[in-house]
Amino acid sequence: MISKTQSKAAEFVTNGHVSSQLEISSNGALQRQKNETEGILSQFQNAVDNDSFYKAAELIFAKISEPKELAKCAELACQREPGGAFYRAKLWARASQVIDAQEENGSNGLKLGQLCTQVGVNPTRAKNFAIQGLAIINVEEIGIDTTNLRKASPLIFQYAQRQKERAKEYLIAAIEFIETNSEATHTQIHRNWCQKNGSIKANLDIIKPSDWWAFSHPKWRKEEDFPGSIPGEVYANALYYFAPQSGIAIDPMAGSGMLKRVYDDRDRWQKDSNFKLKIKLFDLHPRRRFIKKHDARNPLPIKADWIFIDPSYYGQSSHLFADQLASAKSYDNYLSIMKEIIAALAESLNPGGRLCIFLPKWSGLRPEDPNHDVPSDVSLMAIACGLSWLDTAYVSRGRQQEPGSATKNNMAKRDRRMRADTCVLNVFEKQDS
Repeated sequence: MISKTQSKAAEFVTNGHVSSQLEISSNGALQRQKNETEGILSQFQNAVDNDSFYKAAELIFAKISEPKELAKCAELACQREPGGAFYRAKLWARASQVIDAQEENGSNGLKLGQLCTQVGVNPTRAKNFAIQGLAIINVEEIGIDTTNLRKASPLIFQYAQRQKERAKEYLIAAIEFIETNSEATHTQIHRNWCQKNGSIKANLDIIKPSDWWAFSHPKWRKEEDFPGSIPGEVYANALYYFAPQSGIAIDPMAGSGMLKRVYDDRDRWQKDSNFKLKIKLFDLHPRRRFIKKHDARNPLPIKADWIFIDPSYYGQSSHLFADQLASAKSYDNYLSIMKEIIAALAESLNPGGRLCIFLPKWSGLRPEDPNHDVPSDVSLMAIACGLSWLDTAYVSRGRQQEPGSATKNNMAKRDRRMRADTCVLNVFEKQDS
């Protein structure tokens, strides 16, 4: 049903002066257009069921070109649910588009600020609604049905706006999620986005200014069907600092394909660079169709200009993976396999190419367990294969903040045995022959 507030707002809309932006010489034509406009507004005012409301709102969006009327209808629409937030955003976007077009044509039409004053809406709020509506329009313009967004919470459009240039992507993801979860809440929709793309906080600045890399809110997170993955920010920083602008970049232990996800999203981290790399992914057990099967102990089928490996960690990965590294029974066995891998990768590098090796040290849980400086031992292998050490970065694993870590933290202090909470990224270069 229509509330008294709605009726009053609608009456204000329909009784207002209706002007055409077209130069019409015939009073009859002007009257017909005025009648058509008033008919659409009356239909909008008197809509009771949702379908009638949606139909009238779409007609206003398509047929009415007076910014003031569009703004009034937007504010009237927001009192309706479902669909209020959706059409308020679309109608404010259309009003903003009309004003922008008038300015481009040199017309003396209303400014957005003036329009807001006339309809009693805060200009900042109106701009926000227009941004949200433009994202909806952009989705519709590429042929995607936005019908299921009509019932969406206003927060969905606010979340989309916060994604800035990715607002359209956010709404597309929301539509896809709702298609498979018809009763999805705004919290579930937003959590799904964050799991795949990271939170707002993660977008502050991906590239770190020093050799200490800590990512409290990872933007690129591990995928649900893959047991382990480092934050995508590690790949972004390694590419930014150590990869060439063009050439072939390879991850021979690709896992779920995190390197590809991060590189495809390079506009977020490449800053003033212009990367034009060809990304090639390999794995002993490919998990994605774009990953080719390959045993890293053998030279790669193509030469590379940049290689990144995140091998299974000694003593820490047997519950995640079934490869020989993860299940190595002794440290000597682990090193012997790594020696084969490093030799094969060194052979696979072009002159001037770089190899990034990402590993943590090993500290056993028992006081009698030996410590193993895995990054150092593997570095000696790389140097023995003719590579030159170039640089090192240190990455926080955030293990002290993991659920259930309190007991382990207390044990570490009690036994005076520090937990391995840092990964080391060592970078090597193959000298020109």
